[in-house]
This record gives sequence, structure tokens and C-alpha cells, in this order.
Amino acid sequence: MPDRGEAQIDYRAYPLLYVDDEPENLRVFELTFRREFRVVTATSGEEGLEKLMTERFAVVLSDHKMPGMSGVDFLGRVNEIAPETVRMLVTAYGSADTLAHAINDGSIYRYIAKPWQPDEMRIAVKRGIEHYALGRDREALVRELNTVGEVATTINQELSLDRLSDLLITSLTETLKYDGASLLSFDPLKERLRFERSGPVGAHSGEFLESHAITREKSPRFVGSLARGEACFLDLAECLDYPAEVRGWITEVAGDLLVVPLLGKDELLGALAVDNRSGGAPFDGRDRRLLEGVARQAAIAVQNARLVEDLRSTRQQVLRADRLGTLGTLSAGLAHEINNPLTSIHTFMSLAPAKRDEPDSEFWGDYHRLACSELERIRGLVATMARLGREDGRVIPRSACDLAGIAGEVVTLVAPEADRRNVSLVVNADPATPKLTAIREQLHQLLLNLTLNAVHASPDGSSVKIRISPGGPGGHHEGVTLEVSDMGDGIADEDLERIFDPFFTTKGPDKGTGLGLMICHRIVTEHNGVIEVTSRPGEGACFRVRLPNRTA
Repeated sequence: MPDRGEAQIDYRAYPLLYVDDEPENLRVFELTFRREFRVVTATSGEEGLEKLMTERFAVVLSDHKMPGMSGVDFLGRVNEIAPETVRMLVTAYGSADTLAHAINDGSIYRYIAKPWQPDEMRIAVKRGIEHYALGRDREALVRELNTVGEVATTINQELSLDRLSDLLITSLTETLKYDGASLLSFDPLKERLRFERSGPVGAHSGEFLESHAITREKSPRFVGSLARGEACFLDLAECLDYPAEVRGWITEVAGDLLVVPLLGKDELLGALAVDNRSGGAPFDGRDRRLLEGVARQAAIAVQNARLVEDLRSTRQQVLRADRLGTLGTLSAGLAHEINNPLTSIHTFMSLAPAKRDEPDSEFWGDYHRLACSELERIRGLVATMARLGREDGRVIPRSACDLAGIAGEVVTLVAPEADRRNVSLVVNADPATPKLTAIREQLHQLLLNLTLNAVHASPDGSSVKIRISPGGPGGHHEGVTLEVSDMGDGIADEDLERIFDPFFTTKGPDKGTGLGLMICHRIVTEHNGVIEVTSRPGEGACFRVRLPNRTA
């Protein structure tokens, strides 16, 4: 595809003003250069200033010796009004000091001696116009960079591909004021360009372009140019010279097109295009530079959005694949946690028929109450597990709880398991320990989990110590401290930081779910407390819980 690149300077597009009090000099200058430059003349500095107020000139030339305002004074005023204009002094008079001062303070760009030679004057004027055009291009470049920076800031904040596509089209048509714009993307095989978005929204070309595509097979030159990182200018007047796919695009928008590649870090992503369907100015090198700057930022934004989209998709696949396994693990954990109270209830129900006609006060009194309390505990455990997983924001009532009394119940429940392992249970409760305003079922679950873990970690013939004393978080006395310690192998340093993570366990397969300590941590946190563990390999472990005596 043709690339017009940078156009040559059209010197007639940059008018110049020549001021001289001698009409003959003006006439000679005009006749000499009117074919090459657009010349405006004035016979005095005052007249020259009037013309300068109505039109901008690339170059202003002035004679020095003139009635009233001198050439140096006139050019000084020009510098104040239009500092970007190139100013030249043309004279056979003037001291070296005067000329040096005028040049040094910026009033004049250069000095041309009279009588001037046409070739010398021609070169001077051309260099002046080129200097002016270069300065204007520099200003335009700064504006372009600022514009690209603004667009980049906007699009790089968007990580949704759909919204990013809409934002790019909006930026090109509303911010950069192009008549129309399109975003194209390659298929995975890089053989087919399809239109992702076109604008402005609601334009008649939108539906056509959505079903349109450009292939490497049928438009190899166009696609090949993009693949090489080259911008393409597509001229409506030359549309018959293009392949049918490209010709259909040009005729649909009914305008010239400027297309630049979207080059990612390691691949060609697609293309960005603008058109002048409403009769806008022809595209030039400035448009190409501006669109290429936007395309570089757009490519980064598109790759970032694709990366985020891929991560989201991967995460959803992992979640779907893990759902059944997680459900099974949670079920196993729940069964593990209710197994002990079910044992007590099962034992009571098994003995009940034989005890039906016996006046066994211990069985029908203490054991019956224990069985009933275990039923309540199972109900509370199921509700707790549901709440921990659902986070529905429901507030569970709290009441005054005696942690020493709860410890007694836990010891009764755990005693059979401890006896089987030849582990003794020791409770040391300070009488000064206050009651806690808490959720009793959760404190029961907390102490049961910690005690069972300690029993399972303890060697034959050792003991598990449960200590309850005053003292809340941060050293405050208004609260309770609970410590459960064992004499087992301890916890490895690398496992200490993960001990409360969901599903993390140091037990063997089928011997633990990794949920017990996670639930303990959650219960303590919901009671505004803290839980910590200290351990050294070979010296056992101690779990310390500090709970405040407050409901907030």
C-alpha cells in the first residue's frame, strides 16, 4: 500500500510580508518572487503592523531606513506580536552596533545587505520559511505528544476488552476529532482481520463493517504492510486499484483511510484506522505520527486487557474443576467435626432401652443432659459451617459464657480418645477469670478443635494442658486467655505461617481436612480476639487465644 510519508514544503503555503518605503523596491521584489512565494507588501512599519494584525506571516522582511518607524523598531514590534515569525532586516545602512543589538535581542533572524541578489534572497527566504515550518511542526509535535499522553492515560485504566474497544473509538472520533474510526483484530492464525468496533456510534457503515473481513490471502500487500509495521494510506480516488475487500471498506466509508498496525510485544495484534468520510482534510505525516502514537499505547492496553481476561477465564476454569473436590473436602471436614458428639448420642440411645426401667439417676440425669447438649452442639455446628461459608451478615445472639465450664464439657467428650492414646488431660482454670459475652457454641467448637489436635499430636504417656486465666488482647485485663499445649513433636518453622490456612494440614492422608484450625481462627476473629501459636520442633506446641470481654 502506498505511504505518502512526509510531504515536501509548499513555500507558497507560507505567506511573507515585505516592508519598504520605496514602492519600486516592493515592485521588484514582488515581480521577482511572486511565482515562488505568496508576497504581501507594505510601505511603512505602521501599515505592516496593520497587516500583521489580520494575517499571520511566516517571514517578515523590512528595510531599515524608513520615515517614522525604523526597520529595527518595526521588527521589534513584530517580535512582540508574533514571536514565531521569522524576521529579516534588508538595508544598505545601519551601524554594526545597531545590527548586532537587533540580532542579539532577538528582533531579527538575519541581516540581508542591499542591493540584494535574487539567488541570495531566494535562499534566505526559503531558509526562513523552513525555520518557521520546523518551529510550527515542533509545537504540533508537542501537542500530539500531550494528546497521545491524555489518550494513553484514559485507555490504560480500562481492563475490559469490550469497554476498551469502545473507549478507543470514542477517543479517536471525539477527542482527536477524526470523522470515523475502526479497530481491527487478527484471528489466532494471523490470516484474517476482522472489525471489532467502528464509529462514530450509529454510523451507517457499522453493520457492514461488523460482517466484513480482510484476509491475507486476498489482500496480501495490505496485510503484509501492516505485518511489517508500516502505516497505509488508502485513497478513495484510487479505490479501483485495491483488492475487493479493501475497496469495499473504502467505498463503504466513502473517504480516505489511514491505517496503522497494532504491534504488541511479540506479535501483530491488529490495526487502528481513521477516515475522513465527512470531507475532512487529507491525511499527512502528522496524522500518521499521531495515530501511531495512539496505536502504541492501544497495543499495550489491549495486551493488558487480554491478559486480565485470560486470568479471569483461567480462574473460572480452576474454580469449576475444584468445585466438586472442595465440596467433598468440606463434607469430610463437617463429618469429622460432628463425629465425637454423635458417638455420645449414639451411646446414650443404644443404652436407653436397657435403662428404660432402671432408676439410674446418673444415666437419666447427667448423661441425658450431655446427649441433649451434644444435639444442640451439632445443630449449632451445622449453622456455623453454613454461616462461615455464606457470609450472609446475619447476627448470632451472644450470651455470658463460662469458659471453664465449657472446658469441662470438652474434657468429658475428648476423654475417651485421650484414654485410648494414653494421654492425660489437665485443666487449670483461674477462679478470677471473668465470663465472656460470646457465642457459646463457637467457643465450644474452638476449645474442642484445639484439644483434639493437641491429643492427636501428643505421644504415649504425655499430657495436654488447658489453662484459662484473665487477660484479653493487647495485655488488657478485661478478657480471657486460653492456652492449649501439648508435648508432641511440634510444628516445623516453614509450617507455622500456614497453620491457619484453609485445607492445610500436617496430618497424613485421610487423617485431617485442614479445616479445624481455619475454623478456630475465624471464630477468634469474629470475637475480636487473637490466636497465636508458639512451637519448636521436638518441644510441643502451645496455642494461645486472647478474647476480649465485649460484644462489639
